[in-house]
Amino acid sequence: MIPLRVSARYAFFSALATSFIGGLTAGLGQGFDLGTEWPGPVLTLFLKAVSGSFEPIHRFLTVLTSFLYIAVVVQAVRLRVKRILLLAGLALAFLFATAMTGRAVLLVLGGEIKPPLAFAVYPLNNSLALSAALTMALLWAYVTPQGTSARPTLFRGAAVWGFVASATGAYILGYHKIVKEPLQYSLIPSLSFEELPWALHLAAGFLATLLAVVAVALDSRRGFWHWAALLSALAQPATGIFMFFGASADPWAPGIQTAFHAAFAHLLVISAFVIYAKSRFGGRWTSPT
Repeated sequence: MIPLRVSARYAFFSALATSFIGGLTAGLGQGFDLGTEWPGPVLTLFLKAVSGSFEPIHRFLTVLTSFLYIAVVVQAVRLRVKRILLLAGLALAFLFATAMTGRAVLLVLGGEIKPPLAFAVYPLNNSLALSAALTMALLWAYVTPQGTSARPTLFRGAAVWGFVASATGAYILGYHKIVKEPLQYSLIPSLSFEELPWALHLAAGFLATLLAVVAVALDSRRGFWHWAALLSALAQPATGIFMFFGASADPWAPGIQTAFHAAFAHLLVISAFVIYAKSRFGGRWTSPT
């Protein structure tokens, strides 16, 4: 049998890849390529994928990720360790909720869910996708000897502010897709009510990036999650600038940078929170996994 740490690792990267392809679908303006029909006939999905659409690929990856998550849950049930069972169950629940809100995104694009409720769908879907990957990453880290930190509070701050930046970014993009208006913000936001989400997004992104870079720099021993946090923190400003200009020109299809900006945002939150959790709660389950 495949060890649990291996299954959890595959499931985590599959979830991250699913989010990346979802961002690519949104960035290329292909989110409504199959209309509101979901999940859709397999042949139709396949033909649409062959024609160059990433929307069916996103759906195929969602199914694959679901099977991997279920496999992890089955292993967790066999092991009968409460913390592992809790993490596996939460991960699967978050993944299911992500799929349901993904369906809601299609209804928003089809005009079947109206504002103001429609404005909440994009950030909710994004936050649930992030939570699904995060809980699986925590499970993987729990059963694997991963690095801890001497500065867990800094990593916690990076994770919290990164989550805020990710949610507000999804709200901004979703809002402008729904109202079909390009971004009309400046890189230095005003304090007006209309630009409040944009100002919060920039401030949260800056704090998350700064805290992650400082935390990694202060740690003398660095593991996989440290390098993931550093890479994603450094990638955020660059991809964010390209994202800003892309969405300012066309919010419906702001470009492939959407996928990179979203994926690195998720990875920053995940890696920072995993380091914090390992440092704060410590320990490793030492039975065979």
